[in-house]
Amino acid sequence: MKVSQSLPRPDNWQDFEKLCKKLWGEIWNCPEIMQNGRSGQNQTGIDIYGIPIGEDSYYGIQCKGKDEYTAKQLTENEILWEIEQAKKFEPKLKKMYFATTAVRDVGVQAIVRKVNIEHIKKGLFEIHLYAWEDIVDLIFENKSTYDYYLNSNAFT
Repeated sequence: MKVSQSLPRPDNWQDFEKLCKKLWGEIWNCPEIMQNGRSGQNQTGIDIYGIPIGEDSYYGIQCKGKDEYTAKQLTENEILWEIEQAKKFEPKLKKMYFATTAVRDVGVQAIVRKVNIEHIKKGLFEIHLYAWEDIVDLIFENKSTYDYYLNSNAFT
């Protein structure tokens, strides 16, 4: 039997973006993964971008920190707004990921799945969603990020 895995969320959105950069850099085997611009700049819906090993196009991540105690979720308007912004990213994306500290939500997942299918049919970038539980699973599956996250936060 597998023991339940959990980790506390990062303390702030800046730390969450750094965690996502580290995690997807490891998943994509992409040492050139970058944060897009700086706070206050128009980032065209993408906080982090890189070209995964074996690919020839950019993948982008939109990081959304949400308060776990008030059960805040991504909204449909927020999702659609960020997707529209990501269409302006240059050069064009192959995939867009939403990474959020919010808990997994069936309604939010349905919105993303629906828009993803619409995009695929139109030849646009794919859209994927990772809630905090999904991110924790990925952290446990990626040793370098796991060590980084535990050591930088001194969890014991």
